[in-house]
Amino acid sequence: MSDRTSRDEKRRVLEEVGFYASTPLGKSMRPMLRGGKDNILVEKPTGRLKKYDVALYVRADETSVLHRVVRVRENDYAMRGDNCDYTEYGVTDDDLVGVMTGFWRGERFISADNRRYRLYVRLNHVTYPLRWLRIRTGKLLRRVLSHIPPLRWLWHKLRRK
Repeated sequence: MSDRTSRDEKRRVLEEVGFYASTPLGKSMRPMLRGGKDNILVEKPTGRLKKYDVALYVRADETSVLHRVVRVRENDYAMRGDNCDYTEYGVTDDDLVGVMTGFWRGERFISADNRRYRLYVRLNHVTYPLRWLRIRTGKLLRRVLSHIPPLRWLWHKLRRK
């Protein structure tokens, strides 16, 4: 998930205000965060991130990303969106902007310290192999169906419903 505010602007807001609130875009953190609908609260990290923290970081191409820490390594982190089938390695502390401390689902605020949220995170991590299989199968189906003209028409018709 990302938004359109620059890294320097986010860091400036974190320094001046102490937190950064935003509406992330994209679908990489579904079902927890719905792009363009839910709002996040990000604060400056205090020390190294921990496994399962959701970090806001900036890639080399200046794209802002909100993904979960799936592995803490000596010099960097391995990050993955909840709805992604790949893991991104090499995210360093210098790339970090902040850590998500909670989010709003409609009018309801859900803290990253909430017991139910932490249970969701653990279950989400354990079921990753099933999500990976679902995502990869969907990609394969789309690729196959897009190359067979009669099925391409059917695929597009079914997706509109």
